[in-house]
Amino acid sequence: MLVLTRRIGEKIVIDGVISVTVVAIRGDKARLGISAPPSVRVDRSEVHERRRASPPAVQRLSVSSGLEGAIPMRTVQQGDRVQVHYVKRSRDGRTASSREPLQLTVGLEHPRLPGLGAALIGLTTGQSRTLTVPPEEAYGLPDPTRIHRWSRQRFPQDTPLRPGKRIRFTDGRGRRHLIRILEVNSKMVVVDTNHRWAGQTLQMDVKVVAIVAPSPAEGDADKSMPQGVDRGL
Repeated sequence: MLVLTRRIGEKIVIDGVISVTVVAIRGDKARLGISAPPSVRVDRSEVHERRRASPPAVQRLSVSSGLEGAIPMRTVQQGDRVQVHYVKRSRDGRTASSREPLQLTVGLEHPRLPGLGAALIGLTTGQSRTLTVPPEEAYGLPDPTRIHRWSRQRFPQDTPLRPGKRIRFTDGRGRRHLIRILEVNSKMVVVDTNHRWAGQTLQMDVKVVAIVAPSPAEGDADKSMPQGVDRGL
């Protein structure tokens, strides 16, 4: 038995035609992406044993589909730039999704899809993957240092403030943040600047729309594709 050590995103190539990629590692479980020719059957060991134990199927005549010799579809690889559609669901029922395809580089973290990592490796255009992302890999746990007491004068007087309300706040650098009002009186406002999904486990459905450009090792990247936007954020 050959024993190898691989990191997330790294591959093992078998006989030049089969590649095994480490997609994710969580606890004592590893998620693997396997790319193989259509003629090669890939099964979990328990499925393989059931197939061996079952009686052989009756062979039937088949009609040629005319697809013999067709070029296999390219699968997503580490470093590829791809376009995806996604739906994110939080534990408390909130949902966000893409209107337009979102472009990202496989293996690099994207702020709209935290915890995705290399999970798209091995997929082809049109395929999708569902992930469950714990808070530590998503938007983090609530940070008490991000709760602040601000002067009421930092807010426009005509802006209604009430506990539990979320508002857009522009800081001194012109950056906009979504914050939650915790307490308010005539002089002071207590705000929570944690991400609204902090502490939430996410379920993400991500579908590959297109492989825009291969990784730099395979070709030059096209820099003209637009970025997607969130729905519900």
